[in-house]
Amino acid sequence: MIPPAARHLDSQTVRQALWLTLAVWTLDVFLYVLPSSLNGPVAASSWASVVLVATTGALLTPAVYVVTARTRASAALTRYLALAGISIVCGALTSLSDLTLGELLRRLFDPDGPMMDAAQRRFRGVTNLLGLSWMFALLGGLFMMLHANTAVRDRERQLADARAKAAEAEAAATAARLAALRYQLNPHFLFNTLNAVSSAVITGRNAEAESMLERLAEFLRVTLAADPAGLTPLEDEFATLQAYLEIESVRFRDRLGVEFACPPELRQALAPSFLLQPLVENAIKHGVSRTTRPVTVRLEAARDGDDLVVLVEDDAEGGGEPARGAGLGLRNVRQRLEVLYGERGVLQTTARERGFLVMIRMPLQWATAPGVAAAA
Repeated sequence: MIPPAARHLDSQTVRQALWLTLAVWTLDVFLYVLPSSLNGPVAASSWASVVLVATTGALLTPAVYVVTARTRASAALTRYLALAGISIVCGALTSLSDLTLGELLRRLFDPDGPMMDAAQRRFRGVTNLLGLSWMFALLGGLFMMLHANTAVRDRERQLADARAKAAEAEAAATAARLAALRYQLNPHFLFNTLNAVSSAVITGRNAEAESMLERLAEFLRVTLAADPAGLTPLEDEFATLQAYLEIESVRFRDRLGVEFACPPELRQALAPSFLLQPLVENAIKHGVSRTTRPVTVRLEAARDGDDLVVLVEDDAEGGGEPARGAGLGLRNVRQRLEVLYGERGVLQTTARERGFLVMIRMPLQWATAPGVAAAA
């Protein structure tokens, strides 16, 4: 079955062939008549003969087109032999038409004119055969060029379709990979929270457990509603982190302090959804939960040229432990940045004597409309 696009290309080629046929045979009429017109008016019998030849040639030309179309996928020798054969056949038929109907028209318009003898008829027939066969061969060559051009356009269309399908498949694979990377984080956080709820219930802190469950339900609602492969304004990402930290603040109470620093002009900067949550979770797991003194987790956003830089740091004791930079959450964040931004997505960690610093760098983008991102 011929695809709609291919049918469109074939119909376009047919139209081009029809215009080409009309142009060539019209030009043929004027080229035959023009030399005679320089010596005076052209006789009506000559006009009739030339028009008959051109009309017959135009009516037989579709046969040449069909032969070139049928053999366009064949070997070159086969195509050229087929073109030569159909050109000679059409040339012979047109020459025969001139010797029969043309002679009748000449006698009709010029009854007193001289009649051709047998030798003259043979000479006229041979010269017409050679000249007209050449005309049909020329048209066949032009038709071959049209078919070749159609084949090239068809291949380009197929390549474009293949590229589009490949791009769609790659985008789908990337989206699936991003979703898998992000959802690997949820079970870990969920386990920690439910474990804290269980501890609160066992120790009789029912109000605390109820508060944590309420905040967990709200946080999960936001999490499941978000697009894992989408971008979100930085102010929304910080608001989600605030909801997450409210859950953790119930667990750690006064031991957890939080600071946010985001310039007003960067609030609409875009970041991958839930990119920062595992970094904050990492700070709480390896920093806050391992000390009895208060620990401050600080998030800061800044602009560096065409890049957005986000820092997540804490001042917990023992921050120099190498294991803090080798967790699942950090690896997943690094992979998400690589998938989304390639070399421009960077995650760097620095273990300090007190505390741990994570720096994220990504291309700066802005939220111009809901769900629409524009590069800076």
